[in-house]
Amino acid sequence: MKNILIIDDEIDICNNIKAILEDEAIYTAQFALNSNDALAFIEKNNYDLIILDVWLDNSNLDGLEILKKIRIKNDVPIIVISGHGNIDMAVSAIKDGANEFIEKPFNSERLLLSVQRSIELFDIKNENHLLKQGNIFDYEFIGESQAITKIKNQIKKIGPTSSRVMIYGESGTGKEIIAKEIHKNSPNKNGPFIAINAALLEPDKLENLLFGSLDLEFNDIGYLEKAANGTLFIDEVGEMPLQTQAKILRVLTDKNFTKIGSNKTTELNCRIICSSIKNLEQLTIEGSFRKDLFHRLNVVTIKLPTLNERSEDIDSLIDHFSNLFSQKNNLKLIDLKPIIKAKYINHDWPGNIRELRNIIEKYMILGDKYDDINSTKEYEDFQSKNVISLPLRNARKVFEKNYLQSQINRFDGNISKTAAFIGMERSALHRKLKQLGITEEDK
Repeated sequence: MKNILIIDDEIDICNNIKAILEDEAIYTAQFALNSNDALAFIEKNNYDLIILDVWLDNSNLDGLEILKKIRIKNDVPIIVISGHGNIDMAVSAIKDGANEFIEKPFNSERLLLSVQRSIELFDIKNENHLLKQGNIFDYEFIGESQAITKIKNQIKKIGPTSSRVMIYGESGTGKEIIAKEIHKNSPNKNGPFIAINAALLEPDKLENLLFGSLDLEFNDIGYLEKAANGTLFIDEVGEMPLQTQAKILRVLTDKNFTKIGSNKTTELNCRIICSSIKNLEQLTIEGSFRKDLFHRLNVVTIKLPTLNERSEDIDSLIDHFSNLFSQKNNLKLIDLKPIIKAKYINHDWPGNIRELRNIIEKYMILGDKYDDINSTKEYEDFQSKNVISLPLRNARKVFEKNYLQSQINRFDGNISKTAAFIGMERSALHRKLKQLGITEEDK
C-alpha cells in the first residue's frame, strides 16, 4: 500500500481526495489542514507521495513554502494543486521541486493519473539506483530448467548488443523481468530502465507520455527522453493504436522524435524492448498492427514458457519468494514447498509466476488462515467444467466472479487499471463487484 499525505485547508476537499485514493485499494491517505500539522506528520511518518495545496488559510506557511521545507530533507514525490493556478505558479512549483501541478477543479481520473505517474517515476528512479548496485532481489531471474537455461544463454548473447528485442509470453510469465535482465547485461546498464504498459494507458494520452508535451496539463518530458542512455520497455505493444504505431515507426526510422506542441527534435538514444501476449505477426495479417513496425521491433525474439512448462523451477521459486517476503515484511521464514505442492498438485497455474508469487505472499502473511479463491466450491466447479451443468445465469456468475477476481489480482487490487484493461467504467466495475459479492478483503 502506498501512503499519501494530503495538505489542504478545506476538509471537504481532503475527504474527497482521500476517498478517491482509497477507492483504488492500493493507497492509504491522511490529511493535514495547516502547515504545522503537515510538517509534524512528515517528521513522524514516511510518505510515498504528498498532495499539496498552494493556498492555506489560517496557516503559518503557504504551500510553496512548505514545498521548499520538504525538499531540504525529503525526496518524496509532490503534486501541487491550486484553484488559482497559472503558468507562472506552475513553473515556480516545478522549479521548487514539485513533480506535477494540477489546477482545481480536477476530475478523479486526472488526479489518479498524476498520482500513479509520480509514484511510478519515483519508484523507477529508486529501482535504477538499486539496479546499479545489484541489490534489487525482487527481480532476480530464478530457475535452472532447460527452458530457462536456454533463455539465460540468449540473454548473454543479446544483452551486450543494441538490438531490439521482442518478448512473447502469457500474463505472469515474467516478461518485464527478462527485459530487466537484458538491460542489466547491456552497454546501457548504468542508464535508466523505463517500463510502460500500452494496454493500461489511455490511447489519447499515450503519445503525450511517450514523446512528452509542452502542454501545462502534462508538463513533463516523455518516456523516450526519460530512457535516454538506457532502456525503454513497452509492455503489450500490440495494444498501441495504429496512429501511435506510425509515429513510433517514424522515430525508429529517423532516430529522433518531437514533443507534442514543439518543432524541436530530440535524438533517440535508448534501447527499445517490447513484449506481447498476442502474436504480433497474426495482428499484422488482421491489420491491427503495422507490418513495417513489426519488422523494426522484432529483430530478436524470446518466447517465455508458462510455469507448467518449467514446473521443475517451482521449488526454487517458492524458496526465492519466501525469502523475499520474509525479509521485506520481517516475517518468520516458513518452508512452504510441502503445503503448496500438496494443495496445488493438479493446478494448471493460469496466472503463471505472478499467481505463485501472490499465493506465497498471502501464505507468509496470513498463514493457515489463508484460503484462496482456488479452494472455493464455485472455482472448483468452474475449473472441473462442472459449470456446464449449471443454468446459464449461474454459470455466467461463476465465470464473471472468477474472471474479475483474477484480473483484480493481476493488477494488485488497482480498480482503475482493472477497469481500463477489461473495458468497463470504474463505477460500473465497483457495482459489478458488489453485485457478485467480491469484498474489499477479497481484493
